[in-house]
Amino acid sequence: MKRTAPWMMMAALVASPALAQQAPDACGGVRFVNGRVELGRPLAPKGAQTDACLKLIGESLVARPAIRSVTVAARLPDAERLGGQGLAVARAAADVLVAAGVPRTRVSTVAPPAVPGEAGQLQLAYVERPAQPRVARVSAASGEVLAGTELSAPQPRGVGESLYTNEVLQTGADARAELELADASRVRVMPGSQLRLGTLELAANGKRKVQLELLRGSVETSAAPGGDGSVFEIRTRGAVAGVRGTQFRVSATDDGGSRLETLEGKVALGADQGEVEVSGGHGSRVKAGAAPEEPRPLLAAPQLNGPRGGDFTTPPKLEWFKAPGATTYRVELARTADFAAGVKTFDATELALTVPADFAGKWFWRVLPVDPDGFVGYPSKIYAFDVKP
Repeated sequence: MKRTAPWMMMAALVASPALAQQAPDACGGVRFVNGRVELGRPLAPKGAQTDACLKLIGESLVARPAIRSVTVAARLPDAERLGGQGLAVARAAADVLVAAGVPRTRVSTVAPPAVPGEAGQLQLAYVERPAQPRVARVSAASGEVLAGTELSAPQPRGVGESLYTNEVLQTGADARAELELADASRVRVMPGSQLRLGTLELAANGKRKVQLELLRGSVETSAAPGGDGSVFEIRTRGAVAGVRGTQFRVSATDDGGSRLETLEGKVALGADQGEVEVSGGHGSRVKAGAAPEEPRPLLAAPQLNGPRGGDFTTPPKLEWFKAPGATTYRVELARTADFAAGVKTFDATELALTVPADFAGKWFWRVLPVDPDGFVGYPSKIYAFDVKP
């Protein structure tokens, strides 16, 4: 297995926040979806709030080098549009984008008629021509999900948006995201994590090379099958892991160590001081400057007691049976059964958890056991309940 720098960990498969907080105030949210800039509220043709929103849009465009051009449309009633008035409004909006850093050669303006019965507004469209193939697409997201090439100035990212080489995706404390890589692999980025997107190379014979770097937090990966000689790398500080499986978790711990949990397949986890092979159902860790520990069995999935369905007028108490070896339990509740986004996570030391009073509607739930060293075992079955006050 080829090693890189000693401070890096590699999993190889072979077969600004401040800016984001301002966005809802000025634009009601900004998303780049299928060539259109979607905002949380209509953008008036003029005004201080319009200029503030356009500034945020401009800064977001600068952070997305794959967007090669943007068109500002001033959709105004004829009385405000004819005689060059409409184009003047569109050009004034374009000037704000340029002042935010968008090259003037990439901004064009038009003044089409307004939709009958609707007030005049600004709309923006873009053309995305990446200089390099995208590495991933955000397939699911909830909470604060940001990305950018500079950690100091990340931009909000939503479902459907693309990620490219050297961009870092980060999730807030209560957020998570699922990425669909260009090779059809999926990576779930857990709360409080940072993942740098490296290169992704695909050959006609099915051989592929994927490089990701986990800077902080945890990810869970389901790697798609690859041709002979394929490599799937996830790096963290402290160790080198050569993965020969399809589903695994990698965590970068605050003390500079790394933790690996193999759910399916095999993983060769190594550091300068040694190497171990971790098969499915086992985990290992590497502390800073030490050799990988001998693999340990992951805890078995706990059995759930209930509720296993049904309607409730108030949030119910969730109960499960003890999983041997577990000292704590991770309880996850989600709006969808795939637990890809919209997940609420709670830590429990007992065998029950009372759902918070503000939970309403349908929720899916499951429990994962955690051992004294933080290794997370297999998840339980999934059940659902519906709170109908």
